[in-house]
Amino acid sequence: MRGSGEDEALLRDSAALREVRLRYRGTLDPADVLRWRVDPTVLGSDGSRSPTARADDLRPLIYGRADTPERARERDAAIAEAEELLAGWAADTAALDTAIAAPQPAAARPRERRRNHRALIISVGAAAAAVAVVVVALLLLPRGLEPVAAPTGSPSPTASTTPSPTPTPTRTAPPASVAPPPVIVTPTPEVIDYRPDYYEDDIFAMPEVPINGAPMDNANCAATVDDYGVPLSCVVASGDVFDVIAKRFDLGPTYLAAINAVRREEPTVLYVGDVINLSANTILRVGDQNGVVYNFTDRMPDPHVEQY
Repeated sequence: MRGSGEDEALLRDSAALREVRLRYRGTLDPADVLRWRVDPTVLGSDGSRSPTARADDLRPLIYGRADTPERARERDAAIAEAEELLAGWAADTAALDTAIAAPQPAAARPRERRRNHRALIISVGAAAAAVAVVVVALLLLPRGLEPVAAPTGSPSPTASTTPSPTPTPTRTAPPASVAPPPVIVTPTPEVIDYRPDYYEDDIFAMPEVPINGAPMDNANCAATVDDYGVPLSCVVASGDVFDVIAKRFDLGPTYLAAINAVRREEPTVLYVGDVINLSANTILRVGDQNGVVYNFTDRMPDPHVEQY
């Protein structure tokens, strides 16, 4: 099993990533698969979310109350969709591991041989040119000429000077190959996720799923719901009481206080306009108190928080 450090190193090695793309046989972009294995919450190259994140969105519907035939059908459809997403993710990660472990494809080796052959031809041509230059230089060198004595009574011959041959410049063979400039990639800062894993195989570790109860006395807060009608948060109205809000959404007050303790200084003390978080999935992203967002990361609740 590869570690996240190896996947991050491969993302920064553009040459190695190109070779992996040649061998990869999955459906997703291999770079996206590497990113999502390091951090499943980041967006892909086309702005898409990871299959595991999309499957995680279906959990409220999967674990919600199927008290009507329609809700039961919705739950079964959500289970099938989540299984399909996770099965496709497993196939793509397996295809990526196979591509990383596979040897260099045969299609890449002829290109290397052609480059080596081209470099050999250039080197031989350069050597032949150098030899030709030396031969020409030797042919143009002046022979050892002896001076000839002038006959008696004859005027002395005018001395002649043999011009020096013009040197022929020696051509230097071009380099066989030029290394490309290095590519500097700024590493992506590590994203630390402080959220505990609520989805272990232990049924007691499952978070409560709120219901969208009707407003009541001392619980008139305005609720925000997801596409399946599951409440995500509510905005406190005048006269609201914390325990009554918990009762309206069918949540235990201790549990509701635990999932609001990170971003609220006093979870059970309410001010008009406060945002109350209702989902264990958004402990670090939803909630404030009297217009202030706190960050008490040491208050992250244990997955086995008592649900009453």
